[in-house]
Amino acid sequence: MKIWFTAKELAETKLPDMPSTERAVQLRASRESWESQKRMGRGGGWEYNINNLPKEARRALEAVLVAEMLPRLAAAPRQLKTVTQALAHQPMTHNQRCVGDARATVVNAIEALRGQGVSLQAALTTLLTQAETGQLKVQDPVLDRALQMCKDSRGRGGHSPYPSPRSLKRYLTKDIKEMAPRKRQKAPVPDWANQFLIAWQKPEKPSVEHAYRQFITDWDAPSTPPSIHAVRRFLQKMGNVAREHGRLGARELKNLLPFVRRDFSQLLPADIYSADGHTFDGEVQHPLHGRPFRPEITTWIDIATRRVIGVSVALAESGIAVLDALIDGCTKAIPAICYVDNGSGYCNAMLKDEATGILARLGSTMTHSLPYNSQARGVIERVHQTLWVDGAKSLQGYIGADMDQEARQQQFKLSRKAVREGGRLPLMSWANFMEWVHARVDWYNDRPHASLPKRQSQHMTPNQLWQHHLDSGWAPLLLSPDEAANVFRPRETRKVQRCEINLFGNRYFSKELTEWNGTEVHVAYDLNNADHIWVFETTQGYYICKAEWNANRTDYMPISVIEQAREKRYDGRIRRKQAQIQEIEEERRGRPLLEHDESISLGALGSINGELIQHQLRKRAQPEPVDIPLSRFELMTPSERYALHNEYTSGAKATPEADQHWVKSYAKTAEYRSFKRREEESEEWGPATATR
Repeated sequence: MKIWFTAKELAETKLPDMPSTERAVQLRASRESWESQKRMGRGGGWEYNINNLPKEARRALEAVLVAEMLPRLAAAPRQLKTVTQALAHQPMTHNQRCVGDARATVVNAIEALRGQGVSLQAALTTLLTQAETGQLKVQDPVLDRALQMCKDSRGRGGHSPYPSPRSLKRYLTKDIKEMAPRKRQKAPVPDWANQFLIAWQKPEKPSVEHAYRQFITDWDAPSTPPSIHAVRRFLQKMGNVAREHGRLGARELKNLLPFVRRDFSQLLPADIYSADGHTFDGEVQHPLHGRPFRPEITTWIDIATRRVIGVSVALAESGIAVLDALIDGCTKAIPAICYVDNGSGYCNAMLKDEATGILARLGSTMTHSLPYNSQARGVIERVHQTLWVDGAKSLQGYIGADMDQEARQQQFKLSRKAVREGGRLPLMSWANFMEWVHARVDWYNDRPHASLPKRQSQHMTPNQLWQHHLDSGWAPLLLSPDEAANVFRPRETRKVQRCEINLFGNRYFSKELTEWNGTEVHVAYDLNNADHIWVFETTQGYYICKAEWNANRTDYMPISVIEQAREKRYDGRIRRKQAQIQEIEEERRGRPLLEHDESISLGALGSINGELIQHQLRKRAQPEPVDIPLSRFELMTPSERYALHNEYTSGAKATPEADQHWVKSYAKTAEYRSFKRREEESEEWGPATATR
């Protein structure tokens, strides 16, 4: 750096404690005998050394010189060794690398200034002064940003974003490998942490104050318990997921854990079908009695194309509803894998049994997701939101969870008032609802899907992608009408008893089953028609015969599986209502029964205890014997009753209306079965003609 200056240069610089004219500078130099030398070049004259100047003037002059050097320093190419290069084989955080490299950049710049003759103090003062005034940001923005990153947040306060000269001097004394700040060590876990977490991590989700009160109550250590502020600081240092353990169950906690996105770009249509049931978020009119209810919708979707391929609407969730939707989907293509949850509608023998299950006959495999892992079936879960939840919001009977509670209650009152007073229900009829369901599916399959590939800057629709695979040579596997009828008939395993097969309370008969007596067979049945069944061999699965309904001992007409399911559901609802009525009656009767060791004082009349009361109740519960006259059927002999029943059932004698109930109930008695068995054993059977 330049250290010799003329009197004119010193005067023009306007230094502190120095004259401002050239002549005055010359006179002071002569008076104080400054060190000088003859000026080289044209004009001659004398030059004075910078060390002749007063301290403040010398520092100001050095600052001016450094400011003139900074632009040249920023423009010059730099060959600097960074901390990242020096510590390439040591693990460091991103912040350590950035701060270490910034400190090395500042140190290299200071050393470059000192190499040109600038003192250390002048270089530090000028660098920080230029940074504070904003000149450094214009001349060298990289150095300005590095200087800001050098500041230690734990150091001095104030609003200055730059470090102090003392900090810069400390960086100059360090080796380049020590430039990076040390990694902050994690604070040790307090000894009381587990004891507090026992009170905090509960499914009731107590507040910090509530858990802290319980924590202090259970504190038994001799040391002083921590304050609630220390507890709050500890909770803030915990991980966001670890903090919620115990407060959230396994199902909700999975929403915070990492997950894996599944790629379906390599799948073909019908490789994987996924299904799930959804209770509709709105009320419609019941198809049987017209009252408000929420139907169950089962949806099957193709994973590769996102196409809804099967829908079934039922009164409640069941395996029959799942089968109905699967049949609908298999009319488009038979799936290779069915990916479903563990609900009862999917985990049943009708679908999964290796011998009689429908999927075994289709050649499809059913795979279940893990419990509490609905995220794995996110495709079908999202379909419910787009297809049914959003669609239900446009209907009159919407009662979803996000609906205003007041409006929901008002909707409920209007529909129930219409039921009580016979008014018009403000709800969609069952026929219109079914039309809406199919229209909704068509809308979904024809709308662009964000997860599907783009075509002409727009995402493809499920129908378009399905058609694209068809045009590319893919052909779906389909069943002929006869094959479909055979495959989709549910099957059960039953044992043949003297040419009869008992299925769901109905008895079916065929003489072709003579040689199969006592052997288990597979029985296929129609869900809606109970007049006949189809019988198959168990090992090789070949067809044996078609057995007709005959000698049904439970009803005059056979009952189909769907009708039996309806009856079972009706009986369950009746039992639940009867239990509620019984509970209300018990509540109205008042005080419960006394225990054996309890007693009630009656003053002069003595006392009564629980045993005496229970004895009186048992006595009242036993009805008094009543003489009931015997009916004319009870006066007959067993053989006479059996003969009379045969005359009524064969048509030989007309059955009076008063005897019709007896004819139906007598067929269920052991007496009738005994006479019937004797009659069958007395018949002569010809030689067996059937072979197995």
